[in-house]
Amino acid sequence: MGHGVRDRRVRHENWRNYPEAMHWILDRDSWVDRSLTALLALQGLTLFIVVPLAHDWPAGRTLLDICHISFAFICVVVLTRNRLLRIVQVAVIVLLTAWPLLGHVVSASLRLDPMEQHEAIAVVAFVFNAAVTAVVAQTVFAEGRVTKHRVRGAVLLYLNVSALFAIAYGVIAMHAPGAFRGTGAAFPGPAGATASFTYFSLTTITTTGLGDITPLSPLARSLTTLEAVFGQLFPATLLARLVALHLAHDGA
Repeated sequence: MGHGVRDRRVRHENWRNYPEAMHWILDRDSWVDRSLTALLALQGLTLFIVVPLAHDWPAGRTLLDICHISFAFICVVVLTRNRLLRIVQVAVIVLLTAWPLLGHVVSASLRLDPMEQHEAIAVVAFVFNAAVTAVVAQTVFAEGRVTKHRVRGAVLLYLNVSALFAIAYGVIAMHAPGAFRGTGAAFPGPAGATASFTYFSLTTITTTGLGDITPLSPLARSLTTLEAVFGQLFPATLLARLVALHLAHDGA
């Protein structure tokens, strides 16, 4: 009899605590915060490891697609609250996923040459990255407590901007083959171009300036300068401010 009473009491306590246990799971703000950390890990993996592998390793392209789809899934399901941005992201995911299967049909019907096909893919990728960057910026700089996940989201924003510039450099190089000079600019195919301009963009935004790829055209130079200025100002102002607010909130 005593055991039965004790068991009912335990079940009662568990049921009373059930809503509190579920609070963390159902708390959307908590999931949004943690998604910034997950997206940062995925973006770092993509830019620093998978993109170079996609150039030199045949299976790297498949791994790159998996990273992009995972990144997009987190953005659409967890991070994005605006309906229009969510529709744009879903449309881009569908286009990029279906392109390997339907790309040749679309290209034939629209009479697109290979360069125009690469331009179309670059535009779609740019739109998606721009939408994600806008959503991340809105989340990072929203009102409320500055958590460690928001600080990581600011680093993600920094890397996303670098990815946007890399796409822009690739489009410029397609239209003006002499816009860039250097051993790194001699890229064989789209995978090589992506790897080269991702590398060039990261060295530009961090102002490393190794000099093996040099912008020559006025537009390429202007974009390079703009990225370098952003790369200096963002960590010194916005990112530093977020870190200071995070430390202040933690100490409060």
